[in-house]
This record gives sequence, structure tokens and C-alpha cells, in this order.
Amino acid sequence: MNRLCSSLILLASTAALAQFAPFPGDKPPAPPPPAPAPPGPAPVTTPDARAPAPVATTPSSNFGVVLSLQNIFQNPGLLSGFNGGVGVQFALSERLSLRPTLSLNRTTNVPAVVETTTTLPGGMTTTTRSFMRPVGPTSTFGLTLGGDLLYRLLESALAPYLGGGVWLNYSSQARVFRDDTQMDQITAVNDLTSTFGLGLRGVLGVGWRVHPNVALFAEYSLNLTIVTTQSANTSTEVTQMGMTSTINSASNTTEVFEFNTALSQGAALGLALFF
Repeated sequence: MNRLCSSLILLASTAALAQFAPFPGDKPPAPPPPAPAPPGPAPVTTPDARAPAPVATTPSSNFGVVLSLQNIFQNPGLLSGFNGGVGVQFALSERLSLRPTLSLNRTTNVPAVVETTTTLPGGMTTTTRSFMRPVGPTSTFGLTLGGDLLYRLLESALAPYLGGGVWLNYSSQARVFRDDTQMDQITAVNDLTSTFGLGLRGVLGVGWRVHPNVALFAEYSLNLTIVTTQSANTSTEVTQMGMTSTINSASNTTEVFEFNTALSQGAALGLALFF
């Protein structure tokens, strides 16, 4: 009887365990799919703080100040004259800009008197004075107002550009001196020529943006004079043996596109500061 009861208990336990134990070769059930994310704004991706920032090649502002030296290789010397300009530059787009400028040039050539002292036999000395009469003008002055539209060909830090514009110029030349080195004769010369001009010009240059706020440039310009008006007055006064004679002359001329004198060229080096 006891063996029968033990057998029944063993069979019942085996049947109960069979309900929970997997059969050989069966795979465990796949996990349920994840629940969909609730609707909302797209996540914001923040840049890596360790990544290097790109080098800026465009000005940090639409406004800049331009300083330039013009025709520096044609001037006889920096101490005897000045030829430079100042202007502003407005960025109209990424590559297009407007540049109004004001240019000033001045030269001087002061006549010189040379004194020569000669020692004669017996210890006596004699001094002679000679006047170095100037061939050209003793002073020049020029003032030019201009406006150029410039287009940058590339967006790199070092890039060429081209453009064109208009200019209005006033210039004057004076030849003034007094020669009193000759015995019993004094010669005084007072010549003045004034010129107004209007024209067009083309520009070809290259700019280097060393910093978003600083740029260096070198450019070549070809000028075309449309109209010029010139006024010339000359006066030569000679006093000899107490008697004075004077020769005066005056002339006014206007030229409209004279091809022989209409073309001129120039070069400039400059610095642009953007704010």
C-alpha cells in the first residue's frame, strides 16, 4: 500500500513540473517591442566643444575704413610729397561692395641758391651766388573724389577682385621763385595752372583678409578722362637797372575725350579696417 501511494505522488509531481519546463529544442519567447516615443520636438544636437572653429574669411561687419598710398613707385621721395587716400567700404553682399574715396597728393620742389667761396692769393676771398632755376613746377596739389563698385572673385582669404567707378579731380601746379643772384637784375616768376577733370576708371586688385576685421590690398587702376577744363596764368617780372618789365599771359581750354591724353594709370597699396 505504501509503495502504491509513493508511486502516485511521484507521477503527480512529474506531471506538474512538465507544465513549466520547456521541451528540448524550444527557443525562449522574443521580448516585446519597445513602446513608441511620445510626439515632441526634435532633439537638439550640440557641437563638440573640442572641434576647431572654422577660419572666418568674410568681414565681421558691413562697414570698413580704407587707407591707401598711391603711386608710391612714381614719387621722387616720401619726404618731398604725399600721395594717399582715405575712404569707406560698404558690403552690399558676400562679394559685392561699394567704396567711396577721397585722395590727396602734394609735392614741393623748393629752388636752391648755391654760394661758392673762393680764396684768392694774398688771403682775400670772394663769394659768388648762383640760382638753381627749377625746370618744372615748384609745388603741386591734387584732390580726387571717387566711387568704385568692387566684386570679389573668390571667397577665400586671398582673392582677386575687379571693379569700376567714376572720379572727379581738381589739381594745380605752381612755378613760383625769385632770382636775385645776378648783379643789377631781379627775376620773379609766378605761374599757376588749375585743372578740373571728370572720368571713369577700371580696377584690378588682390585682397588678403589676414583677420575678419583687417584686410590688405594691392590694386592697379586704368583711368579714362572724359572732360577736362584748364586755366593757366603766367607772370614773369624782370627788374634791371631800376627798370621793370612784366610779361603776363592767360588761357582757358576745355577738352572732351582727347584720346592722346585721356588714358592714365596708377597703382595703390592699402589697408581696410572693418568694424
